[in-house]
Amino acid sequence: MNTEREKKTHSPLTGRKYDSVDNFLAGESVSHDVRDLVSKLDNETMIVQNLIQMRRMAGLTQEQLAVKIGKTQGAVSKLESSSDREITLDELQAYSQATCQEIMLYIGKPMNHVDSVKFHAFGIREHLLSLAKMAHVDGDLEQSIQAFFGEAFFNILTILGKCQNEMPNSNDVQVRMKSIGHPIKQQKLAKFAETVPA
Repeated sequence: MNTEREKKTHSPLTGRKYDSVDNFLAGESVSHDVRDLVSKLDNETMIVQNLIQMRRMAGLTQEQLAVKIGKTQGAVSKLESSSDREITLDELQAYSQATCQEIMLYIGKPMNHVDSVKFHAFGIREHLLSLAKMAHVDGDLEQSIQAFFGEAFFNILTILGKCQNEMPNSNDVQVRMKSIGHPIKQQKLAKFAETVPA
């Protein structure tokens, strides 16, 4: 049975639900000092939180991951409650291998949207050039690679067109496209994807 004091110390349930810590802090009128501390903690544990997410997405418990990387469950628990400054490159590699997921680490000031699009566009170009070189070496792949180029061209134009339509005054600009040739069969693309080395 609750004492009178215990009844007074329990906060009443508000019935409100939040989809993020930020929304919770704003919705419950948490002080700026506490918000600043939470923000600082988030900034100091961004990599750690990603590692935890990778483990969970792979369906692994801390104990299962520990077995895969040759550590104890306690060591994994300690790593997942540490700050980013304490994480080593060896530990990042171990998580990547154990969860079969890639890790890309960017160090420096965040890129703006324009620089980010350029960065990814140049990355796409490098992969497309590699595929073009493969087509010269392996004639059997040439037709499949050419079909993939057609699909990539279509998808990129579709993405650009949809994004352009989100611009203000998008009614002033009309993006039109006409498909030339036969539609690409998904089975052919799936077969091609299996033959292309990583």
